[in-house]
Amino acid sequence: MRDCLSVILIGVAFSSTAAETLLQGIEQTTVWNHPDELFAPSVLPLAFKTPIKPDTLIVKTAAQAGMDYLVLYEQLSVASRLPVDFAGSDCIEGDQDVTGDGDIAASCFLQAGQHDFDADGLPEIVLALGDGTLNLQVNIFAYHPPARPVDAIRSENWELIGHFTGQSKAIMDGRSILLPFGSQGLEEKRTLIDGKFLNASDVES
Repeated sequence: MRDCLSVILIGVAFSSTAAETLLQGIEQTTVWNHPDELFAPSVLPLAFKTPIKPDTLIVKTAAQAGMDYLVLYEQLSVASRLPVDFAGSDCIEGDQDVTGDGDIAASCFLQAGQHDFDADGLPEIVLALGDGTLNLQVNIFAYHPPARPVDAIRSENWELIGHFTGQSKAIMDGRSILLPFGSQGLEEKRTLIDGKFLNASDVES
C-alpha cells in the first residue's frame, strides 16, 4: 500500500495562473486542467491541527473513468475519497451513473484549496469546477477527525457542507463565500454558522 501511495504522489502539481482562478481569498491552491500526461495528479498540501490528520489532497484522472479526489494520510499509508458532487454541471462529460463524478470537459478546469471558515484549526477543503466565465460549481468539505487511526478511511470523516453554483469565481472572505454574478457587481453571500452555510438574509435576521 505504501508503494502505491508513493506512486500517487509522483506527478505534476499545476499552479493556478491569473487566467485560471476560480477561487480567490485562498493563499495556496492547485489546478487540474487536462495535463498532457492524462494521469498526472495535482497535489495540494493540507494543514490540519489534529492528531489524525490528512496530509495531501490528490486530484487525478481515475483508473477506469471519471476523476479521483483522494485525501492521503501519509503516516498511516491510507487514502480516502471526498464525497464530491458536481452532478448537473456543464463541465462534466459522460454518463455520471457509470463514471461517478464524470470526466471534466476540456473547456473546464478544477481548482482546489483550503480555507478555515470558522477558525477552528480544521480548515475546510474547497473544490471549484468551472470554465472561468459562466459555469461554476463549488463543493466545500468539513473534516470530522476520527478517534482512532484505524477509522481514518471512514466516509463519515468528510461531510459536504457547501454545494453552490456561480459563474466565473468564488471568493473566500472570513466565514463567508461570495459568488459574484452578472456585470453589475451583484453577488450571492453564504456564511458558515454552526456547521451550515446560511444566506445573508438568514444571518442578518
